[in-house]
Amino acid sequence: MEENINRIQLQLDKHSMQIAKLFSKIDDTNGAIQQINKTMLQIKWSVYGALGWYIITQIGIIEALSIV
Repeated sequence: MEENINRIQLQLDKHSMQIAKLFSKIDDTNGAIQQINKTMLQIKWSVYGALGWYIITQIGIIEALSIV
């Protein structure tokens, strides 16, 4: 009986360690996802800025402002 209890306790300890490792990996994954999201937002706003600059230069607002 005591042997079974020891075996169960060892399995419980092993499972506890595995759960702790999984939560650690989840935290690392969440950090990586946040970094990817930040990078994607930077790319999005860079594209918007480039499109805005292209439209402004094609309309001629820069030349109109330099005349004034």
